[in-house]
Amino acid sequence: MCGRFTLSVSDKPDLANLGLQAQDRFNIAPQSDVLMRRETGSFALERWGLTMSVSGRDKLVSNARLETLDAKRLFRDLAPCVLLADGWYEWQRVGSGKQPWYHHRNGLAFSMAGVHDPDQGCVIVTREAAAPLTQIHHRQPLLLNDDQVQAWLQDRLVEMTLPQPQIVFHPVSRRVGDARQDDPGLTAPVSLDAEKTGQTGDLFS
Repeated sequence: MCGRFTLSVSDKPDLANLGLQAQDRFNIAPQSDVLMRRETGSFALERWGLTMSVSGRDKLVSNARLETLDAKRLFRDLAPCVLLADGWYEWQRVGSGKQPWYHHRNGLAFSMAGVHDPDQGCVIVTREAAAPLTQIHHRQPLLLNDDQVQAWLQDRLVEMTLPQPQIVFHPVSRRVGDARQDDPGLTAPVSLDAEKTGQTGDLFS
């Protein structure tokens, strides 16, 4: 899954020139306005998350599984979109707690597949995690390379055998769990005690 992500525009002129995102974001949470590309090719800000009714109660959904995208009524008729990011956070279960890890391409932007309702919002489409990301979590956003973006926007199609962007990851401060925190320090690597994390030093190399 993907619960938080980042996007800096100050170092990306093409995105800054769109004039849609005013500042760098280091802790984008559901219900935030996110920068996305619509099926028409135009860019827009749209709310991250869709509201669905579960047992008579409203629930905010921020992710949709690729494997069941066409089977679930909430998602099957939604238009394709692409969310822009330069990193995302994933939480690894460690004993009775969770440790956040930052996944990124050393500052480079990438595209995450999504679906949206222009009047309601958008969700990120996820897939089974690829190695070595499975060390942290069993799900990840569906990342699209340049060849896949157009196919997704036109027909919600993706060729899974094509190579995806290479992702690196490192542990970060648990401050990221507080959506009110939004500063560059959230993406900085932290040193973890192996006894607390249950991981070996090899995982951090």
